[in-house]
Amino acid sequence: MHQARLENINALFLDYRRHFETGNAEEIADFYRFPLHYYRENGDKLVIHRSAFVQQVHKLLSAYRRLAVNQILGTVTEVLALNNFSSLASVRWTLLHQQDNTRTGELYSSQTRYLITETPPSLKVDGLFIVDESAKIREAVRARKRLLL
Repeated sequence: MHQARLENINALFLDYRRHFETGNAEEIADFYRFPLHYYRENGDKLVIHRSAFVQQVHKLLSAYRRLAVNQILGTVTEVLALNNFSSLASVRWTLLHQQDNTRTGELYSSQTRYLITETPPSLKVDGLFIVDESAKIREAVRARKRLLL
């Protein structure tokens, strides 16, 4: 794989992470090519249009606000070139929150895979192999409540 492609994919996810931290669902949707294909854990495939995607991102951002997420780390752990224009990228996401005045702690982490396609003028996420994070979010909420009690 060309070094330039790896650098471009890393830059894409760095910028993507920054947009998630600022919390603008419309801008986050700009990283995707629609209709987007979601591949679910149970083998189902969904076609998601931009408006539905933006609604899902709003819900996710709302959950992050309730959890007091103050930083999101995204580490590209693997990139596999599929052809001259497409790659499969694995990203390890780690959500952090302020535990007290001096410490930041991990809420949870998850691995997500993305189909990345070169579409002029930039790379876009064309497919998403999703992992259901709802159980992790619920557990993080419960753990946070226990800390606050």
